[in-house]
Amino acid sequence: MDKLKDGDFVKVSYTSRSAVTGKVFDTTFGDKAKEAGVFDEKRKYAPALVVIGKGYLVKGLDASLRDMGVGEQKSIELSPEDAFGNRNPNLVRILPLSEFKKRDIDPFPGLVLDLDGTKGTVKSVSGGRVMVDLNHPLAGEKLIYDLKVEEKLADDNSKIGAILDTFNLKADSLKLEEGVLSITFSASVNKDVDFLINKSTFANSLHDLLGGIKKLSITEEYSLEEKEHKA
Repeated sequence: MDKLKDGDFVKVSYTSRSAVTGKVFDTTFGDKAKEAGVFDEKRKYAPALVVIGKGYLVKGLDASLRDMGVGEQKSIELSPEDAFGNRNPNLVRILPLSEFKKRDIDPFPGLVLDLDGTKGTVKSVSGGRVMVDLNHPLAGEKLIYDLKVEEKLADDNSKIGAILDTFNLKADSLKLEEGVLSITFSASVNKDVDFLINKSTFANSLHDLLGGIKKLSITEEYSLEEKEHKA
């Protein structure tokens, strides 16, 4: 069995859980997510794209993939250092409640918010003070991943399609010829703010993930027909 290597595009399925409590934190399976109470209606549950060595996974899991082949499955235990790091007490902040009121935020324990570009979780609200933990929710946790390599993507079109899917972009057509990638988004695609952000992120990631692409041409189609108004 050929081992995977850096730069390989693979689809993996996994379920991660605490090595201590057994609680499931993340999974690519919808039924397991519902069973564990972590189901997200906005998420697509299916094998996830991973480009090995590009930071798609925590470093310990990324390293483990290099010892695996297509169709292989493993149960892998990761230390905090190889997962989401150890907890840093300096990342626990005590802030005045008035700062939140200025932003029209009513903090409560468990609230996840953005604090100067970093996500934090409110731990307590007491005496006009708010304790916010900026550590990753899984920092300090020893984790177990049940991991399976479902497939390896070989041709460029499959790789590009998988990247588009990762950014929730649905292209009507794509063509790669002599280093030029041409993509068309039809009029049926909703060109909202999420589309603009995802399109930009997709474009910025292409060169790093597929060095053979030198130019990206995007065509966006819009319907100019007037919508019927019902009385």
